[in-house]
Amino acid sequence: MNILVATDGSDCARQAIQFLQGLPLPDDSHVTLLTVLVEDFFRGGDKPDLSAQQRDLLYETKQELREEGERLLEEQARHLRRNGVRVDTLTRSGHAAEEIVLAARELSADLIVTGSHGLSGIKRFLLGSVSSHVLQYAPCSVLIVKQCLREAPDSPDRALRVLLAYDGSDPARRAVEFMAALPLGGHTHVRALNVLPMIKMFRQDINQRLSWVWQEKKLLAERALARITHEVRWGHPEIITELREGEDVSQVILEAAARDQSDLIVLGHKGKGAIDRFLLGSVTSRVAHHAECSVLAVRATG
Repeated sequence: MNILVATDGSDCARQAIQFLQGLPLPDDSHVTLLTVLVEDFFRGGDKPDLSAQQRDLLYETKQELREEGERLLEEQARHLRRNGVRVDTLTRSGHAAEEIVLAARELSADLIVTGSHGLSGIKRFLLGSVSSHVLQYAPCSVLIVKQCLREAPDSPDRALRVLLAYDGSDPARRAVEFMAALPLGGHTHVRALNVLPMIKMFRQDINQRLSWVWQEKKLLAERALARITHEVRWGHPEIITELREGEDVSQVILEAAARDQSDLIVLGHKGKGAIDRFLLGSVTSRVAHHAECSVLAVRATG
């Protein structure tokens, strides 16, 4: 697996790296640590009204920032290498989100890992602008880390709790395939959750539940969940399934993750077409924005 980790030295970025270390990754995984130097600052050298002394100071500051970024990357790379991970480093300058997406495309990354927000220091669970942009435009799957794992990554008793949102769609099946390809051990607990949308306005849910069409949908959903446990070749995790009904699918997913104290929510991402970019109210986007735990949005690479 080819993984691109975006880091800026913030606590959130360090949490992302720590979370990645706690995930069961394929043996052939390769990590590229990327830091992006701020674009607006570097454009300061283009201003004609700067004196020679100011230009020299700006150049020295640029060099110090670049060297600091490289030191940061190498320090984090050494930590990952000590845990047996193959790591390269990459420093770029420009708009952070755009450079992350471009680097992922150039490196043919399978997964981008980023914190939920960066140096702004905003203490909230909502996504920062960089993470939101990366989620929307990335050419591959995106893992947005919002908190560290509850136990140390190397703890033999650590149980990774995963909530896998599954609706039988192609993106959801890709999410299942992505997770099943990981070397998940017996300390991993996966709950596959299928949420059937329920219209409650004017008590339409009563008619909906009585309809034979609804009963057929429930039967198909139950069969789809059963196939996850019986037909998918997993490692050795504990797999359980759950079928729920709800007016707001994303809210049901968020409530289930909070109830289970999930470490990670996994969903399929339908893509980045014009409608998807405009309608940020999609289930994946809403869950990624409001979840208290980390979120993995799986999309087809390309």
